[in-house]
Amino acid sequence: MPTQRVTEKILEDAKKEAQEILAKHQTEASNIARDYEDRIAKKKREIDQELERRKKIEIMRAVSQHGLDLKKKLTEHKQKVIKATVDQAISQLIDHENYLDFLKALIKGSGEKEGELLLNKADAKRYRDDLKQFTDKHELNLKITADDEIRGGVIVRKEKTNYIGSLDIILELLSDELAIVVSKELFKI
Repeated sequence: MPTQRVTEKILEDAKKEAQEILAKHQTEASNIARDYEDRIAKKKREIDQELERRKKIEIMRAVSQHGLDLKKKLTEHKQKVIKATVDQAISQLIDHENYLDFLKALIKGSGEKEGELLLNKADAKRYRDDLKQFTDKHELNLKITADDEIRGGVIVRKEKTNYIGSLDIILELLSDELAIVVSKELFKI
């Protein structure tokens, strides 16, 4: 029986050692599993944070784009209002009681003594006689011609030289300044 006891003792020790080895490996496996769960959770948090960051960026980008679109539409609308206001002012200028004096000042400002005086048809019809008297009085040899090439004002032509005092050119030269002044008045900037 002593052999049987020795065998039992060996088996008992082997079982005990096997259980210790099993427990050790179960603990290691549990630690590895916990480590991977922690890594997975950490990676998931990182991905969620990155996703949230990118989502905010995309939202901000969309808001910025929408803001730019609104500003563009507002600017276009303001430009239309400014243009309409300037067009209305030009119409009022042409009908103003001092418009004839304005035309005379443009003619005198040209410095030309002879050539062709180009007016639009409405101005020529309305002011031809007055301008003829003005040119005669100042000894200007200007032939008055009517054309719808210009909206208002005058063009004095002498050979290949043109003195351009048309309202369109004046507006073009002053457009930036006019836009600022009109914008300040209309939109109280």
